[in-house]
Amino acid sequence: MMIEEIKYKPFKVELTKPFQISTEKISERTGFYLTIRDCSGNLGLGEISPLPGFSNESLQEAENDINNLINFFSEKEFEFNFTFNLELLSGRKIVPSAIFGFEQALINLLLQQNNPVVTNFLSSIKKNLIEINSIVDISEPAETLNKVNDAINTGYRTIKLKIGRKNFDEDLTIIDSIRNNIPEEIQLRLDPNGAWDVDTAFINLQKLSGYNIQYIEDPCTHPDCMLKLNSMSPIPIALDLCVNTMEDLATHISSGKFKYIVVKPMLLGSIVKLIELIKVANSMHVNLIISSAFETVIGRSMLVLFAAMTNHHYAHGLATAGYFRNEITKDQYQIKNGSINFDNNSFPPKFEISL
Repeated sequence: MMIEEIKYKPFKVELTKPFQISTEKISERTGFYLTIRDCSGNLGLGEISPLPGFSNESLQEAENDINNLINFFSEKEFEFNFTFNLELLSGRKIVPSAIFGFEQALINLLLQQNNPVVTNFLSSIKKNLIEINSIVDISEPAETLNKVNDAINTGYRTIKLKIGRKNFDEDLTIIDSIRNNIPEEIQLRLDPNGAWDVDTAFINLQKLSGYNIQYIEDPCTHPDCMLKLNSMSPIPIALDLCVNTMEDLATHISSGKFKYIVVKPMLLGSIVKLIELIKVANSMHVNLIISSAFETVIGRSMLVLFAAMTNHHYAHGLATAGYFRNEITKDQYQIKNGSINFDNNSFPPKFEISL
């Protein structure tokens, strides 16, 4: 195929309120939208938005790589297939968010062209209902229970509780109140965000064993700690903070030691590689939970595709649209009754933006 023009522009989208992410508090999301156009006028759109506190690259580093890719690919002919390697083809190292956005735009362009490589792949996706988990920060007991009930009343069937107070008994009191006041079929997930060492984690997991917890995400941060806990925990352990690269993800999938792995695609990079790893995870019964890194509506649309590819029915972490004050265009994948409807015949969505 031949690329005629690649363009990009920066964006800034305000959040409804500041949000604490790792060591960073963010009040807005910044990044770039990128378009790739062919000689027939077909246009593919992608998002490049490294997440402060999580992504290894800065916004400036991402922009530098965008310009390098523009210089390399403009008016250059090449073939696309699912062994496509952007770094190998361009002959240089590229930061993950730039790879994600460029490949998103390229795949969306190929779908506009009815390229059989990508249209055949898309037609193989049969899932049309994607369950989503709600996220609730633990505060005071009554307030937290009200938030959980509000989420359940709007249709969510999986609730993720952000825990990790210095006094774990305070968390436990609230978890006890929630579990005893909601239907048993509602799934609870816990995320202490790596707050515990291995000994503390083991003690706390024993205390949590009677509360029907679907999984606990990152009870500690070090991979060795997670492996040790995974072998003796009464509650399934989910990886997140240990998955920093596509190579990390491939290693953990192939090991088969963790039943749940949380995946933030914008932080990992290549869409093409992730598609192949989702297929491997499906074959090994490893449940990849696709999670947003606070992408805007453009980037989130690709995450919906990834979630539709998984062959399990556990909830994914895509409930971040409500944090944005002024999205650039309408969200085609709104959450209704705790789920997103996906139709492979209407992917990618038609976004009305101009660069």
